[in-house]
Amino acid sequence: MIDVADTIARGGRGRVDLLRYCVMSIAMEPLFLFLAGEYRLRPTHAGALALFDVFCDPHSPARLSAHELLPPRELALAAGIAQIRSRWAALQAPRPAEDDQAPRSVPAGPGRSLFDALVRGVLADANGRIKALSASYDPHLSPAENLPGGRMNASQRSFVDNVWIPFARPRLAAAGFWQIATVG
Repeated sequence: MIDVADTIARGGRGRVDLLRYCVMSIAMEPLFLFLAGEYRLRPTHAGALALFDVFCDPHSPARLSAHELLPPRELALAAGIAQIRSRWAALQAPRPAEDDQAPRSVPAGPGRSLFDALVRGVLADANGRIKALSASYDPHLSPAENLPGGRMNASQRSFVDNVWIPFARPRLAAAGFWQIATVG
């Protein structure tokens, strides 16, 4: 039995192996916990939008399994993201020619605590993936050896090849979560 939050916080090879296993087994919650912690250290518009779009959006193929804590059931996070998306669009908009000399005001960055309630809910879920992973993951085995049969099944391979590699990982890395670029 492992403490997932502690393994993520400690870093090193143990964290990398755990995150690789999570990608291979389609268990997004530990990845989200790690990235939400990184976001808390450096909150950015791009980071908030990437985390929401990859893990929280109702249409994301990498959506967390904590459905009660996500839109459309929980609207506070969606409202916060809508404001951030609006500010981000304003920052990305080209400046009108007559404003070239005027200093551009920068909207306030997103709050550090944007994902805190979701993180607390994911960690507290007694029937969630974090608890199941804590009971089943063996840190002495490789990520592949932790999988049933020692290899990915067809749906896991499809997720890695069609969701993680082309969509989720590049989106997160482009938003500044550079450590995730090597996971998967």
